[in-house]
Formats: sequence, structure tokens, C-alpha cells
Amino acid sequence: MAYTADNDSVRNGMRRVEVIEVDDSGPIMKVTVMGLADEFFELSLRGQPHGLTTVPVKGAIGYGFSPNGRPDQFFLMGLESEENRKQFNNRAPGESTMYAKKGQEIFMKDNGDVDIKSPNGVVHINPP
Repeated sequence: MAYTADNDSVRNGMRRVEVIEVDDSGPIMKVTVMGLADEFFELSLRGQPHGLTTVPVKGAIGYGFSPNGRPDQFFLMGLESEENRKQFNNRAPGESTMYAKKGQEIFMKDNGDVDIKSPNGVVHINPP
């Protein structure tokens, strides 16, 4: 079976996409995204590492990949919300932050310290 994407697989190999809807109520997370050319992808596979699960917010931006240009094999990577991330954009090389929508944060600093922050306070961990 031939797909129209087969005619231009390089253009269809990767797209920048925006999250339109997320449904995490079933056995798999259903993510609907829209590409910049107004194409929609539903039931996209979303790769996440072992031990970490997140649910992207509506409007999050990331990348969609079509292996061999095949939209029926579409998967998502790198979804993040610019609105939520911009409050953490002053990090030094090697530092890492895990954050959530309401301002919660786990900040792993370059000096080895870790700050766990919530709207109600901060826990500072300073290793010996």
C-alpha cells in the first residue's frame, strides 16, 4: 500500500507539532497534535523514559517523527510548554530541572545541591 507521504519522505520525516488534546484515562496515553501545515495526528506514540511519566499540557510544543515518512507510525518527543518552562530558563550547563504546571520544581544544581520547591515552601538538600 502506498502512502502519499512516500512521495516526499524527507519533508514528512519530522514535524514540529503542538498538543491539541491529551487523554491519559486508558491503558495508553492518547495524544492529538497538529503540525504546522495544519495536519492532525491522533493516537501518536509518545516515548517516555522508564521511571518518569508526564502528561503534556494543551499547547505544548515538540517534535513528531514519521519513520520512513510513514504517518501511520508517528511518534512524539520533546513536548514541553514554553509558558511553564520559561520560569526555569536561567540554568547553567549541566544543571537540570523537573517542573510541573503549578510551579513545583526539583532543581539539581551544578554544585551538587538539590532544591525541591512547591508553592508552599522549599526543601534544600546539601550533600556532604
